[in-house]
Amino acid sequence: MAVTPSAWAQAILQSHPDGIALIDDGYDLVFANAQYLALWGFSDQSAKGMTLSERLEHQINLLADPQGDAIAFRLIQPAGDSQKIRYFKLKDGRWLERMNYRHSVVGEFVGVVSQWRDVTDQYTDTLAAQYERDLMHSMMDSVPDQIFFKDRDSHFIRINTSLAKRYGLEQPALAVGKSDADYYSAEHASQTRDEELEIMRTGKPVFNQLHNEVWSDGSEAWNISMKMPLRDAAGNIIGTYGIAHDITEHKKAEALIWRQANFDALTGLPNRRMLRDRWEQALNSHKRSGHGMGMLILDLDHFKEVNDSLGHALGDQLLVLTSRRIETCLRATDTLARMGGDEFAIILTDLMPAADIGDIAHKIVGCFEEPFDLEDQQVFVTASIGIALYPQNGESFDDLLKLADQAMYESKAKGRNGFSFFTNSLQERAHQRLRMATDLHAALAKQQFHLVYQPIVELRTGSIRKAEALIRWNHPEHGLVPPGVFIPLAESTGLIVEIGEWVFRTAAQQVRAWHTQIHPEMQVAVNKSPLQFQSKVSMTGEWADYLEYCCIPAKAIVVEITEGLLLDASEWVQTQLATTRERGMQVSLDDFGTGYSSLAYLHRYDIDYLKIDQSFTRDLHAGSKNLTLCKAIIRMAHELGMRVVAEGVETQLQRDLLLDAGCDFGQGYFFARPLLPADFLQCALAPAYSSPALAASK
Repeated sequence: MAVTPSAWAQAILQSHPDGIALIDDGYDLVFANAQYLALWGFSDQSAKGMTLSERLEHQINLLADPQGDAIAFRLIQPAGDSQKIRYFKLKDGRWLERMNYRHSVVGEFVGVVSQWRDVTDQYTDTLAAQYERDLMHSMMDSVPDQIFFKDRDSHFIRINTSLAKRYGLEQPALAVGKSDADYYSAEHASQTRDEELEIMRTGKPVFNQLHNEVWSDGSEAWNISMKMPLRDAAGNIIGTYGIAHDITEHKKAEALIWRQANFDALTGLPNRRMLRDRWEQALNSHKRSGHGMGMLILDLDHFKEVNDSLGHALGDQLLVLTSRRIETCLRATDTLARMGGDEFAIILTDLMPAADIGDIAHKIVGCFEEPFDLEDQQVFVTASIGIALYPQNGESFDDLLKLADQAMYESKAKGRNGFSFFTNSLQERAHQRLRMATDLHAALAKQQFHLVYQPIVELRTGSIRKAEALIRWNHPEHGLVPPGVFIPLAESTGLIVEIGEWVFRTAAQQVRAWHTQIHPEMQVAVNKSPLQFQSKVSMTGEWADYLEYCCIPAKAIVVEITEGLLLDASEWVQTQLATTRERGMQVSLDDFGTGYSSLAYLHRYDIDYLKIDQSFTRDLHAGSKNLTLCKAIIRMAHELGMRVVAEGVETQLQRDLLLDAGCDFGQGYFFARPLLPADFLQCALAPAYSSPALAASK
């Protein structure tokens, strides 16, 4: 059915600013106004003279993307009765908007009204705006910081990808319309809402605000944010927007670094640094309450032996169990810290009389009475405690630590497994020890040392072919200083290595002289401390080289060691012991029976002489347990190919009982005290047990 517009309708269509064309149900052009013809470069005659195919080809060729837009261009019938808006770009850069309207008469489709409009300026502006929006969204979604826009009710208008990820959302759009209450705790959501209301009320932004966010599941997050009022084009506040920089991992790293700097990694206890901080806090409290405070130093007794015998893993486990057991003896206001190794420090606060500290210290000592369960075995350890009081003994943290440490060593000197309070006499002894250590440094250079030699007598013959070299220190002010005083001092200061080297070389030269004066098989035993064995300076191979250089038989020196060395026999120590035997020197095990697991070492190491400790020979008499033990040690040593030296022989009865038990050698005041070289020579050359020099030395 043809469409024939009336004159007035045609006038309206001609005057319409848009290009309008009427197309019948056969797709033929029935009418086109001037604006339509101008848009497509038609004249009235050319448009009507073209076939449908020619007209469409002409128009499609004008499209910027003929191949992509051809199908959409030809599809002039909209779906259903609704209008269909499409945009087409021409090669000359213009953008055309098309709207098709279905036209029906009495329900019968008769054609389409196609309306075209040049929207180049409008579309360009829209594209620019869309580009800006896309660019803004792209930038928002690409930054790691969290960005949000909220309306006046604090509901999300838009969030970026980082914030969506924080909320566990696959897409930012899923947060639209929701609020903080959907993701955080009610308290945090309320605080945030109040803050945003204040920003909208005042119009003032908030910068560099640190937030501790508490999530609904109880987890925490940290960020630094800035929030600003969101305004429309007219400047009215319509909500808020903000940017938050997530510093949760940074906070975790800070917390880890802080914990590592202030707490012990093994036990979780405060370390020295945190202990000092707790002390400062306790001082502030003391100024208000006036109550006393105490500093305790606790050291486990013989922990090294346990650690070395059971292994460091079980040693660490023991330290952890120890710390937990000590904590049960303390109050909530007290502080337990690990200072390192097996040493702990305790701050006691809010104390009234000193007896309070004594009660707590006694309780701590008592908590070690029960064994510790370490995997499949039980271990007993004890503790020695030193106590210093504030302000009676000192006021500074460092001073009190030092004084408590001195008191702790006093506890160890008293037999361990107890506690001692710091006293002025302890301080004086500490000063004396410091002065003695200073003098000890100069003693070797000033030739204040000399050696004495105690005879080791063959019990069967009474002959003297052996001696033990013993060092003496003739102090210019204090006279002879007992070895029990300066040897531990030399070991603690490291001077024992240098002093030990001097002892060895001096004894080596002396035995070389005695080979001519007394007997070519004369031997001298030289004590070598564990510290010397562990040192890279005092190596056994160098001792052997020295003997060889001086033409002294290696067998002339017996290296005397203690069981403590074997207990701590590291690979380096074992190598040194092996070198001793390989280079021809002999080894003597001193103070046998006083250490730990003594029998276990005898079959592992090559030992030439076993020295029975004087605690076994003391009170030796017929039928005594000590005699039974001596006989057992002698038989065992002989079975293992060792010869036995009994120390501390002071009576004829002891000598006779040891001789009857098969003991090889005796050493003690019954035979002679330690002698100077000249006196020793006279003693060794005299008839057995009858020389005037020997008798005079008793």
